[in-house]
Amino acid sequence: MVLQAVPPPSDPTDRKVYDWLTAHIGPVTAFERQPRWRPGWNVVAERDGAPMPLYVRGPRGDTYVSPVDMHQEAEIHNVFERSGIPAPRVHGMIPDPLCIVMDMLPGRINSGAIADPALQAQVRERFISIVADVHRLPPEAFAAARLAVPRTAREIALNLYAPSQAIFHERIGGRPWPLMEFAWAWLNRNIPQDRTRVTFVNYDGGQFLFDEAGEVTGLIDFEVSTLGDPAAELAGMRLRDSTEPLGDLTAMIERYEELSGDRISRKLIEFHTAGFCGVNGWLMWPLMFESAPEQDYIAYLNYCVGTSRWMIRAMADYMGIALVDPADPVQEPLGFSQASRHLVRHIEAFADGTAAENYARDSAAHQAFYMGRVNDFGLSVMAANLDDVARLTGTRHDDWESAQAALSAWIADAGPHEDARLVQHFHNWLRRQAFMLQGCGPAAYLPTVGLQPIRER
Repeated sequence: MVLQAVPPPSDPTDRKVYDWLTAHIGPVTAFERQPRWRPGWNVVAERDGAPMPLYVRGPRGDTYVSPVDMHQEAEIHNVFERSGIPAPRVHGMIPDPLCIVMDMLPGRINSGAIADPALQAQVRERFISIVADVHRLPPEAFAAARLAVPRTAREIALNLYAPSQAIFHERIGGRPWPLMEFAWAWLNRNIPQDRTRVTFVNYDGGQFLFDEAGEVTGLIDFEVSTLGDPAAELAGMRLRDSTEPLGDLTAMIERYEELSGDRISRKLIEFHTAGFCGVNGWLMWPLMFESAPEQDYIAYLNYCVGTSRWMIRAMADYMGIALVDPADPVQEPLGFSQASRHLVRHIEAFADGTAAENYARDSAAHQAFYMGRVNDFGLSVMAANLDDVARLTGTRHDDWESAQAALSAWIADAGPHEDARLVQHFHNWLRRQAFMLQGCGPAAYLPTVGLQPIRER
């Protein structure tokens, strides 16, 4: 059966992707842009008379910089194919917009949705076995991906975190941002000195597809991968578990230990939880000050606050600190609260368009709603934050910028004896930011949920 090609899309970005696929793969018989914070396309193209389901993975936007570029990410797919690790095959790179064209694997995601407990256990067992297989690949297998090979305990611990912090330092443009400055100092003070094993690590671990027979059809998403401590991948699974449950993570770590012969302590998991959450902060907080039009600002803000909260919680759990929640902000409107509600109502009344256009409309409405909460609660939040900075530094500031600069200087001189106070300070700040984000889009749950605890063994 010969399928008919779909007509070219009208959106300029979609058209570039469509044209490349037509020229390099074959007639495009299905073309759908995903309505989400990052562009991606579900496609069927015809090659040699047969339909080829494809996924086109798009860029995050002009202002986003990653420690692993998309060409390296594509090469990681190639390494897995050569090594017998199930993952999507890459068919090429679209130069503008920069995209990876890969197989659309069969199966579905989220093993937490499997109703049959036996099948669920089978899928998760197969997944962790594949992770152990990946960690057996020699580092030199990834030479074509140009991944830096760590040698010392510090390099092994920080092989993704250090370049991410360097990107942050450049992208933040000299702006004081004490939260992430403290994160870098804390990680450097707590480097595990007994870790010598180096493997490929997908820090955003836990992402895979499976079929109805319980077979894992492939691992996916390697954009924050490098060579380092394999424990970091197990720590990263805690973040994935918050949206796509992976079951008892302590038991999964124990199973990994049986398969690998490695020993992964709870404190090691907490260290790398803080580290990977820090990566999210270093790469995304700069977008809050310089964003690209195509980026979903409010979604990224939810990610920034959510992952930073998890980072601070991991530090507290590593140190054995019991955090105390601050009081909720009180409503003190700066201006007319109805203005935000009126704007939200106008935006939501815009006519339906394509899925991508509807996503952009809804994102704008969520941002307008957030600006209303800033109007209503911002003064209360600001006052509480300034009080907290004064308690730490001993000096009262009247505006947030000068308080941030003073706190940044104070952190630069603070030693490990101040870590507990700083962890509590940033817990307070992030709790208030999470409060401000209540109801602000589908990602607003992230700043409020916690990661699955890892049991002491």
